[in-house]
Amino acid sequence: MNDENKKDHAKVKTIPPLIPLIFIVVAWLLNRFIYSLAIPISVNVQMIIAYVLMVVASVLFGFSLYFFFKTRQNPEPHTPTNALYTGGIFKITRNPIYLGFLVAQIVVAIKLNNLYVILSLPFVFWLLNKWVIDPEEVYLEKLFGQEYLDYKNKVRRWL
Repeated sequence: MNDENKKDHAKVKTIPPLIPLIFIVVAWLLNRFIYSLAIPISVNVQMIIAYVLMVVASVLFGFSLYFFFKTRQNPEPHTPTNALYTGGIFKITRNPIYLGFLVAQIVVAIKLNNLYVILSLPFVFWLLNKWVIDPEEVYLEKLFGQEYLDYKNKVRRWL
């Protein structure tokens, strides 16, 4: 791979999984050392929600990663893209992996019984949009042109 190909990628501002991970760690620290804030739902209901959301997150991650393996692409956004895939899970959401991050964050919140993790979701959502998804979309529009714009008009960013 030449130097030009190494530069051809979305100019995301961070490694995407770090965004929810940092907020989870900060929420855990707040809950542990500052003030404990439990989720105000019974543990039994929390567990049911967690199991359902684990399945949802697994489907989002699994079908997304299947696409990357199928097209021989690296899911890491700092690498070049060689195909625009609009089938499978990508018919429902343009960002199934990032949606999976948010769903998994709720599961972690339930596992930790930590309301701070849930309260941080809007910040994670906003940062994923601004630091990751917006630069990816600029890159994909440049790379695939009208094909990507048509896809963008058909499929919502999240759901």
